[in-house]
Amino acid sequence: MVRVIRLGAGDEALAERVVRTLKSETPADVLARLGKEQLGKFLSYGHNYFLVALADDRPAGFALGYQLMRVDRDQDMMLLYEIVVDERNRDQGVGTFLINELKAICRENRIMKMWVLTNKSNVAATALYKKTGGAEDKSGDEVTFTYFPDFE
Repeated sequence: MVRVIRLGAGDEALAERVVRTLKSETPADVLARLGKEQLGKFLSYGHNYFLVALADDRPAGFALGYQLMRVDRDQDMMLLYEIVVDERNRDQGVGTFLINELKAICRENRIMKMWVLTNKSNVAATALYKKTGGAEDKSGDEVTFTYFPDFE
């Protein structure tokens, strides 16, 4: 039985356990910055969403979403930033549960749309997003640019 919960302030220990369990390939320097203080800031901000799927109280997956304000209307949008499902729980509906919970949050909060970026080569992700009702950009015109500030 899988249940999905939203983590909030006070859930830092569980959040850290989930990330360390499900993202073991994360570089050591990134994991070193993962701690109660940073997680506490993230979890206490009401427009951040950290959803965890638990299977028998064991982390089976998680999704991170960011509610973003719009300048041109009184409805926000949701960025599904990351979704991770434990290898033992793939093809069991865990990713679908997580996305459906974010979609429900969008409906409850009148969030106008949710969007996610992925690569066409990520076959599993594209299949999940299609299966859960995501509309693919058919123009093929989407390009992602990444900027990194130059800290001196």
